[in-house]
Amino acid sequence: MKVRILTETQQRGTYATILIAYEKLKEKGIDTEFYTTFKSPYNVLPPPPKSKIFGEESMLNSEEYSKRILDIISPEKNSIIHLANAWHGIIPIAEKRGIRTVINVQYWWPTCYFNSMEKDGCDCKSISKVSKCIRYKKNGIRKLTSPAEALYAIRKLDKIKKNVSSASAIIAVSKVVKDVLISRGYPEEKIKVININALTFNIDYVPYNPGEYFTFAYLSYPDREKGIFQLLYAFSLALKKNKKIRLKVPGGLESHQVIETVKKLGIEDHVILTKRVPYDQYLKSLRDILYDVDFVVVPSLYIDTWGRVVIESMLAGRPTIVTKGNGGLIEQVSDRVDGFHVNTYDIKEFGEALYKISLISREEVRKMGEIARDNAFQKFDNEIIMNQLIDLYKEISE
Repeated sequence: MKVRILTETQQRGTYATILIAYEKLKEKGIDTEFYTTFKSPYNVLPPPPKSKIFGEESMLNSEEYSKRILDIISPEKNSIIHLANAWHGIIPIAEKRGIRTVINVQYWWPTCYFNSMEKDGCDCKSISKVSKCIRYKKNGIRKLTSPAEALYAIRKLDKIKKNVSSASAIIAVSKVVKDVLISRGYPEEKIKVININALTFNIDYVPYNPGEYFTFAYLSYPDREKGIFQLLYAFSLALKKNKKIRLKVPGGLESHQVIETVKKLGIEDHVILTKRVPYDQYLKSLRDILYDVDFVVVPSLYIDTWGRVVIESMLAGRPTIVTKGNGGLIEQVSDRVDGFHVNTYDIKEFGEALYKISLISREEVRKMGEIARDNAFQKFDNEIIMNQLIDLYKEISE
């Protein structure tokens, strides 16, 4: 069985997941090669051609580029191509050549034009609903031309569905992903839930050394959709009731808006902003980041398929606060057991929750963190996940 893994993105969560899968496949003796379209220590493929008109994503999934890549890597019939992210255009071409394909769905690009699923009323099927979503998200001329763009969006998603549906197998990284894919007409018989995003390099328990201040940490990218601004405003409300709290935001210095919001709220003395570092360096510095952290906060505002930062925090022995009712996050964290499910959409309610959590005894925090680590190992055993992946490879290659 020969497996070739292809990825077009260096995005931290996606790249980390597929790189770990690759390393573990090699450890298990699976003949595996790793290809990237960007500079890396692995097999580097020529990047997709640039186009001012169509954009990188369209060029990546063009028939011409996909054929070129297949000619370069020359996969044998019945061998497997595992696509790490949204490189769907290569699927039907590879399948026609007798090559089996597997694609990860760990974001919402197959079901949402904006890859976010943040608008409950939009199913990306009707021009009126998609047009309304475009007007909400965009400014200027794109608001005026939203009906035309909506038609393009629907056709694009139809093409994506056709391509992805032709794969030998579709990996949904969580139950919520599978449910949404099925609701949008993807073939249920091809969808397999494998928590591949729970794969991790060895993460040691970080000894818990709480300080004078009850400390929260936000470890995700400082995007609005990830909930960083909701957190800052909620934290400022909690701070009014408990002056002995603080918030760490590694990577916060990457966002001018985050810096300005902290200043605007007057919470500079209680919020620690630092520079963002590459993933491998981040893992090495996890002990320095978390040694005095009581809770990690993952307040995503859109439906999250999975939270790598959640599983890493749990393994490090830290309980995690996640958005109540939010997809893959609540599949990871058990409310009031190894963390909390909180309404992060309502700033006042969010702030009150942070305040109440800050009153929890340090001994209870320690116990919740230990339970979090145990639960992460039990619920997301890497050995089981890898066996599920290899079994899927065997099934489609027979």
